Amino acid sequence: MNTSLGWAERLMQWLAFAVRLVLINVLFVAGTVTGLGVLGLFPSAAAASVLLSRLLAGAEGDRLVRDFIAVYRRQFLHLNRVGSIFWAAGALAVANLLAFSTPGVSPLTGASVPGAVLFLLFAAVSVLAIAAAFNAVAICARYRDTVLRTWRLAFVLPLASPAAGLGVIMTLAAAAMLFIAAPLLLPLAGASLPLLLTGWLVNRRIAELGVVPPPEPIPATVPPASTV
Repeated sequence: MNTSLGWAERLMQWLAFAVRLVLINVLFVAGTVTGLGVLGLFPSAAAASVLLSRLLAGAEGDRLVRDFIAVYRRQFLHLNRVGSIFWAAGALAVANLLAFSTPGVSPLTGASVPGAVLFLLFAAVSVLAIAAAFNAVAICARYRDTVLRTWRLAFVLPLASPAAGLGVIMTLAAAAMLFIAAPLLLPLAGASLPLLLTGWLVNRRIAELGVVPPPEPIPATVPPASTV
């Protein structure tokens, strides 16, 4: 009897976690749309990561909407300054991809040796930028630091720990494969699940490296006002 109650309680906990995961995904989409896409993406990702880290820590999560809005508004300008370098890198990546793309010609087999080397270099830098972007979101969800120090830590982490950087990329690839195999999961957890997994990896690696936190950490809780 106690065993069945224990399994039932555990099942309810997992269901509650899944519901909150979906709600955080909805909040991420709403925040991104509110910021007109470009301006809302990084603040939404950081606010969602804050809530996800609290859920992993066992927080109740009964004020998700209010906490998301509080973090989103407090870090909106800071996260857009942090995200500016990644938007610039994305624009350069698109321009380079268009430059490398020739109809009917593979950039590796159909190009010259220097062209293939440049394409491989471009791919490596793009992967590094993607890993650094997720690192930056996890860092901003954990600490409030200057933009330059955030960039430095975000780009140094994959270089100092290639396994951790590769883990972030593999996690994103696995999530993409999951959403391709089960497209119905994409609107439910298309952002929250990758942020949850990559945030856990990055925070774990930061703790292992013994990175000293800056003097202004993100508050563990948002002052309560009313429940949602």
